[in-house]
Amino acid sequence: MEFNIGMDGDIVTVSINGDLVASSAEEFKSQMAKLCDKNFRFILLEISRVGFMDSSGLGACMAVHKMLSERNGMVVLAKLNETVGKVFRLTRADQKLKVAPTQQEGIKILHDALMAEKKK
Repeated sequence: MEFNIGMDGDIVTVSINGDLVASSAEEFKSQMAKLCDKNFRFILLEISRVGFMDSSGLGACMAVHKMLSERNGMVVLAKLNETVGKVFRLTRADQKLKVAPTQQEGIKILHDALMAEKKK
C-alpha cells in the first residue's frame, strides 16, 4: 500500500494506492494516527486507486472516523470506485462516513466543516 500526502491549509489529502485489506489495515491506521498526533483533524482520503477493500479495511476507515471525531475533526472519503463503493453501500457505512464523488467536493465538505469550527 502506498500513501501520497498533500496539504491545503488545514486540510490533508491522503491518496491511497493498493488494496485496503487485513494485511494493510494496521499500517493505514498507523499513518492516520501519525497525522492526528500532529494535530491534523480534517483529512480527505482519495481512494480511487484502492482496488479492493475487505472488512478490515472498512473497520480501519471507521476507526479513523472515530479517531478524528473524538478530536472534533472529520474524514471524507472521495472517489470510491464501484467495488469499494459497493462495500460502503452494503454495510451502510456510507451513512456513517462522509463520502464525496470527487476530490473537489470532498475538500469543500471539509472546508465548510473547518469554517464552522473556526466560528465557534
